[in-house]
Amino acid sequence: MAARASTRVSIAWSGAEPIEDTDTLVLTIDGYSLDLRVFNSGPDVGKIDWSTVAHVGEVEGSTKENPILKWDHIIDSRPPTDMPDQGKFETLPNGDVIEIGIMHNPKTNLYEDYVETWRRMKLPAAAPYIVLASEDGGTQAYLGRVGEHALGLAKSKDGEYYAWRDKMEDGKWKRIYQFGEDIKSLLPDLPTSIPEEWSKDDNVTLGGDSKWVVKTIGKL
Repeated sequence: MAARASTRVSIAWSGAEPIEDTDTLVLTIDGYSLDLRVFNSGPDVGKIDWSTVAHVGEVEGSTKENPILKWDHIIDSRPPTDMPDQGKFETLPNGDVIEIGIMHNPKTNLYEDYVETWRRMKLPAAAPYIVLASEDGGTQAYLGRVGEHALGLAKSKDGEYYAWRDKMEDGKWKRIYQFGEDIKSLLPDLPTSIPEEWSKDDNVTLGGDSKWVVKTIGKL
C-alpha cells in the first residue's frame, strides 16, 4: 500500500503493563512518515508528547512477514538521541500490528525496550494521499493527507514546533488539534479536494502565497 493511516492502541515499557495516554495519528505515505502524538490524560493532557516527520524504509533483516523499519527524522519535536528510531513489526490475529524495539523513554530518561500496538484505520477505495513540503529560511514544514485524515507539522529555524491535525467531516476539514501561534503562515489549510492537475515535484501555492513542493501524490 502506498499510504496508510494508523493510530496507537498502547505502549508497554520494559515489560510493564501496556498503557495509552495519547491520541496518536501516523500517516505513512510513499516513504514519508508524519506522526503526531497528543497526551489525552495525565498532567500534560492536551500537549504534544512527540511529533516527527521522517523518511521511513526497511533495513537489513526485514522480511515481508516481519518488516524492520527505520525512521530517519527530518524534523522532531524532541531533542535528538543517539539511538536509531527503528522497530520490528508483527501482525496479530485481529489485524493489529505490534512494533518491538528500543527507544528513549522521556519519563525515565533511559533507553528501554518497548512494545507498541498499532491499528490501521479503515480507508475507502481510491482515497487520495499527498505529501507537500516547504522550506523557508531554515524553517521546514510538511503537510500530509491520507483519505479523511491530515497533518501539518513544522519546525522553525529557532526550534519552535508547530502542528495541526484535521479530519474531513461532511466535506469540510475539522481542526482536531493545533499547536503554535500564527500557524497559518507556516502550515496553511489543505484544500478539501486535491487539484487534478497537481503531480509529483510540482511547485504549488497554498493559503494565498505559501509556496510548496508536491513530494508524492496519488490514490489508493
